[in-house]
Amino acid sequence: MLPRCPLDTDVEVKIYSQSEEKHFETQSINISLRGIELACNDDLIQAILAQNTYPHECKIKFKIPGHPKLFEVSSQVVTHRRLSQQNYQLVLLFTNMSKTTHEKLLNELAAFQVMVLNNNQRVAVAM
Repeated sequence: MLPRCPLDTDVEVKIYSQSEEKHFETQSINISLRGIELACNDDLIQAILAQNTYPHECKIKFKIPGHPKLFEVSSQVVTHRRLSQQNYQLVLLFTNMSKTTHEKLLNELAAFQVMVLNNNQRVAVAM
């Protein structure tokens, strides 16, 4: 299993809150095979907390940089942490991920980590 790895990519979050579908754009901080951590604002957190269901759930869409596959994954909120008045970290656990999607995520994360490692080595050598 791969540990969490830093990942800065666009993430679309879709939630059902107070009888309506809401969409939010945010950035990832890191990812693992089991979940993802996002940087988000107060609007997303308030919409999640307004959900009638518990645990709070959402659907997310994202791509691993350098790979074409768009991942669409159901997730549930594990925790959120306030960093400042408007900025939060949100931790989501992937749920109901198919075996095929899980394998594709594993392969793309492994390739992404190798790419990052190679780029970091090039930068270190170039200095």
